[in-house]
Amino acid sequence: MSNQYPKKASTAGSVKISENVIRSITRIAVMEVEGVERLPEQKCNLFCCSSPVSIRIAGDMAEITVHIILSSGFRLPRVAEQVQCNVKENVQNMTGVIVSKVHVIADGICFAC
Repeated sequence: MSNQYPKKASTAGSVKISENVIRSITRIAVMEVEGVERLPEQKCNLFCCSSPVSIRIAGDMAEITVHIILSSGFRLPRVAEQVQCNVKENVQNMTGVIVSKVHVIADGICFAC
């Protein structure tokens, strides 16, 4: 997996956007959605770390997977759809990277919120 998304070169040079930038924009966009309590914590073991936001670059498009913890009293399909729209809109507007898909995985519900 590449850690930079190459942009088209212009006469002034080229621009590359790190996957970390896309990951940061995604995190902010997710937390703007009402009904998302939080993102799950990053889990690391001896072999790897699993992040709540993962990005896969396929050709000239990005596919984003995000894990969320839902707030009690909210409907998952509606929250997930809003997360998908908000992430796609924010990433595309801020970076110019085309987002082909946004997968939302609910890892839990926070009842004590």
